[in-house]
Amino acid sequence: MKIYLMRHGIAREPKGSDSEDDSQRPLTARGCDIINKIVRGLKKLEVKPDLILSSPYVRAEQTAAILAKGFDLQQHLVFSDLLVPEGKAEAIISAIVDNFMADELFIVGHLPCLNLLASLLLTGGPGLAINIKKGGVCCLSAGDLHLERCADLEWLLPPKILVKV
Repeated sequence: MKIYLMRHGIAREPKGSDSEDDSQRPLTARGCDIINKIVRGLKKLEVKPDLILSSPYVRAEQTAAILAKGFDLQQHLVFSDLLVPEGKAEAIISAIVDNFMADELFIVGHLPCLNLLASLLLTGGPGLAINIKKGGVCCLSAGDLHLERCADLEWLLPPKILVKV
């Protein structure tokens, strides 16, 4: 199984108001443009996802929708509250095993959730520091998923590289 962890694209900055709902911040026009270029780069790398699992936050939802359109996977796009920034890696792994197994699974989300998920899959614990840039993608391979070290890092690419592929 290949698991691609992708951080959402560049979103509008918070307005500084305590009343602003962080989940509603959309991608900027530049963010959308970069994600479209990243999709083209991913295709050149022969990435072929079967399923896209995404956070329901607007910026992740928009990123996932661009991916789904680029890979013709609009019917294979699922949103999960487990992928919010504070999401728990253990719950995500359990949900994948129970409901979202695929040969190539794309997960679109946020920090720190994606970093913790990568760390758990790669080391079995939360201590590995992985920096997934906005629009960056981390590719892992795993034979099966469980709550201990079960994956290998194939590659970790920032958006600056993905848009140039």
